[in-house]
Parts: sequence; structure tokens; C-alpha cells
Amino acid sequence: MDEEMRSLVSRFAEYLEKRSEQQLRCFYKYETQVEGWFKGELIYFLDREKREGRLHDIGREKQLADDESRKTDVVIQFDESRLISWVELKHWIGRYNRRQNNRDWSPSLYFSNYTRYDVEKLSTMSNAGDKFMLVLFTPNPDSNEWNSGVEEFNTQFHPLSVCSLTNPSDYPEYFFLGLLHVGEVDQH
Repeated sequence: MDEEMRSLVSRFAEYLEKRSEQQLRCFYKYETQVEGWFKGELIYFLDREKREGRLHDIGREKQLADDESRKTDVVIQFDESRLISWVELKHWIGRYNRRQNNRDWSPSLYFSNYTRYDVEKLSTMSNAGDKFMLVLFTPNPDSNEWNSGVEEFNTQFHPLSVCSLTNPSDYPEYFFLGLLHVGEVDQH
């Protein structure tokens, strides 16, 4: 499932490069997190993927397990015979040594302070299928900082774990799609 999700995210990145460079630069310029915009663009893209036969089904705001208060942003089913993939979306702004509202917002800060709840929610749910976080990061963070944030998260919040399936060096300077596979206890 990781390879299919990586391929899907790669196509989404191409879609954003063709359509959204000015918006992505603007969000960073005005220090604005726009998860709603990100979700809208992703849903539109996924609908196109479904119409073109690359996805069986998509959904949004899908309930996790038996708890109505716990939902995930997007679900994806690659083909009819497979389990769905659960995807939580985030938009992070900043770069190492770049201040937003007088505070440095590096990947490490986001991973240490703002990711635990979502990873915990996904990793402890009883629903079958792979669980992912898709992080739109504007602008593109440094690869070392991104990887350091992942490592720090896995150390600080063990037994929760995430594994980065994408690398900032493969993206343009103005954005990065960080695809994180959320592991069950000690999966990664």
C-alpha cells in the first residue's frame, strides 16, 4: 500500500506544481495555514483519479472505529478488494530559522508539539487498513530537519511511530508533501 500511496502523492504534487504555485507561495508569505484549501484541492484531485480509474473510492470525514468524535479527513480505496487507507491532513508553515509570528516553526517543533494526537488517534483505532498523515509544508523544509523531526517524534512518543515515505529534496522550494505512514505499536 505504501508504494500506491507514494505514487498517488507524487501525482498530487505534479498537480499542485501545475496549478497552485502562487497560492502556495502566498500562504507562506502571509503565514496562513489553510487545511481547508488543502483538503479541497486533494478531494478534487482524488475525484479526478477515481474518474480516470486509478482509485476505486474516496470519502471524507470518515468515523474511526465506534467513536463518532474521532474522524479522519480522507479515506482512499485503491481497488474494490482492498482495505481503505485512512489519511489525516495537516498544513504546516515555516522553515528552520524562519520565524512565524515571532516563533521558529521547524519540522521538529511541529512533530514534538502538534502531531501526537493525530498519530495516536490513527494508530490506536481498530479499523483495518493503512493509516497515513499527509502534511503540506510551505515552503519546502530542509531534508535534515524533516528527518530529524521524524526521528525525534519516534523517540519522544514511543511506542507511537511514523515513517516518512517522501523526501523534501524531491520537491520544489515552495512546498513539500510529507507522507507519513503511521505505524501500529513498534511497526517502524
